[in-house]
Amino acid sequence: MKKIKIYASVLLLLLSGTACKKALDINDNDPNYLKDTEAKFLLPSGLAYSASRVGGDFQLIGGFWSQHYTQNNNASQYRTLDQYNLTISSYNDTWSNMWSGALSDLKLAMQRASAKGEWHYYLAAEVMAAFDYHILNDFYGAIPVKEGLDFATYPQPKFDDSKVVNGIIISMLDDAISKASQASALDPMGKEDFIFNGDIENWVAFAKSLKLKILMRDFSTNQAAITTLLGDNLLAADAKMDVFIDAENKSNPLYEQDRRKLNNAGNMRASNTLLKYLLANQDPRIGAFYEKTILSSTIDPETGKIVVDEETGEPWPEYYGLEQGDYLANEDISQTSRAVIKPTDPVFFMSAAEVAFLKAEAYARLGNVSEAKTNYDRGVTLAFERWNSASLPLNAAPFLASGGKYEFHSTAGLGGMLEQIITQKWVAAARSQAWDSFFDQNRTGYPLISNVDTEDDEYVPGEYTIAVNSVLAAGKLPRRLLFPKRSSDYNPNTPSVVPITTPMWWHKEANQN
Repeated sequence: MKKIKIYASVLLLLLSGTACKKALDINDNDPNYLKDTEAKFLLPSGLAYSASRVGGDFQLIGGFWSQHYTQNNNASQYRTLDQYNLTISSYNDTWSNMWSGALSDLKLAMQRASAKGEWHYYLAAEVMAAFDYHILNDFYGAIPVKEGLDFATYPQPKFDDSKVVNGIIISMLDDAISKASQASALDPMGKEDFIFNGDIENWVAFAKSLKLKILMRDFSTNQAAITTLLGDNLLAADAKMDVFIDAENKSNPLYEQDRRKLNNAGNMRASNTLLKYLLANQDPRIGAFYEKTILSSTIDPETGKIVVDEETGEPWPEYYGLEQGDYLANEDISQTSRAVIKPTDPVFFMSAAEVAFLKAEAYARLGNVSEAKTNYDRGVTLAFERWNSASLPLNAAPFLASGGKYEFHSTAGLGGMLEQIITQKWVAAARSQAWDSFFDQNRTGYPLISNVDTEDDEYVPGEYTIAVNSVLAAGKLPRRLLFPKRSSDYNPNTPSVVPITTPMWWHKEANQN
């Protein structure tokens, strides 16, 4: 409860959008803001700001663009997102809050902590700042890291190229790791640390795991460093903010904005892309991701039995989805499955399952098939365990056993192994790290993109489809977010708009490694 009280004091107004310093643009910074505030208060503020956006808008974008969810055909809240019709004004507040909220507080926390030798706060703030830079960099392709938070000296900061940013992130993580012994010698942070409750070893493991993730953007160049990291202590616990309760402005950010704040709480429906993959594999995690259809438990007053599908004569399916982006479909809301989001869902930054899949991929690329399988099996197991409960018992073992639906096929070659690993990582990202599976599909090309829709006999369950009402050129999917208007309005150094379909240097089309 102590964590929740601190969270409430920091985030009570934030999630309702009323405590964002002013949240105008990256240049809108009051030099006197929190000038005497200690690191122990700045760190939880920075963590809370990060969670509000990573677990809110970025999770929402990732959920739609990873084809876990699609827009309800009886509402319109996310139609522009579902048809890839974003503008430079679409996510202004998200950009602002990440800079003038999360990163600003984390930088101040580092400065105050360094001045007082509070290396535990310094280490945690630096790792979290590195993570935030990673999210922004992978969504936008260029961000102002070198000058971006020095408002007095650089009121119009220059943007740094993605490769440069990745180098800065690695340097930050190395610096944080170097402070581990000094941080561990201090009294634990405890309740101010929403992520690991003051456990420095976990923060260091988080730093090393994030470093591995960044290095994997260019595997061939970083192969030696990757190999070294694989033998290190990487994250075995989830880096997550798990302090939410079922109360207004204190719940999971996506739940807060989608289920509490909108006048229609049914916008997010099951996308056939993920739904049909789960159904084809009889994967019980379907109950963790989607609600059962209302119609599947509706009694026909004339027959006294469950309503049947007029075409098949069978009871209406418990789980039923929509084609991605088919928000004009002629389906009643009672016929489709709503996305499961709970007010107490954690916000995940990195997870043990993600790290296991990262290791599996790295070992596959290195030709170590045995270790690839070991870590793949661990990733799938952890992904099942995440949602295991008395009401929804989940066990990965039968799926991973010989002949099981998710058995790792070691003789499939590199491409086949990567497809298995990244596909399972995509499933695991549902309801937790959907933005990460969006990054992965662009980086690896998996899941593959189908030439047909999910209703076609030739469709392979789990392959992406092109949104039915996409505004993009034929066969194209989004690759990035657009540089926001709130930045370009105040900063002439904001790059020109890059089309949403333009791949980044580490994407599959640009980098075949």
